[in-house]
Amino acid sequence: MTHACMTNNEIDSIPKIALPDKDGLSIYNVRNIILCKSNNSYTDFLIMNDSGNKKDYYKKMVSRGIYHFEEYLLSTGYFFRVHNQYIINVNHLKRVIRNNGSYVVMDDNTNERIPIARARKEDFFKYLKEKGIIL
Repeated sequence: MTHACMTNNEIDSIPKIALPDKDGLSIYNVRNIILCKSNNSYTDFLIMNDSGNKKDYYKKMVSRGIYHFEEYLLSTGYFFRVHNQYIINVNHLKRVIRNNGSYVVMDDNTNERIPIARARKEDFFKYLKEKGIIL
């Protein structure tokens, strides 16, 4: 569905986030954010292009810590903080591995192993069950 066909209520219901850059703010649909990675006082966002092709994504570095975005992202219902360095969009999960320290692989085709912190593991699996992702 394109924006031209959407009603104002439908457009308003799509969560968006404004990320600062050198020229101002860029607005992104949060559903397209695959993950956020903490890089000290910076946050790296992995964002899927609007094409919907999972191989078509890019990284955007923002000069704010991940804590700055955490509350909003988690409130959208799409995201979970699996580790101190990572907030992931559960709609982009490809695999969840429970052994060898537990980690997730996202559907961005990088096959990067994102660790699940031991302290967050139980809550993460509970969250996945509540979302109906695992039965």
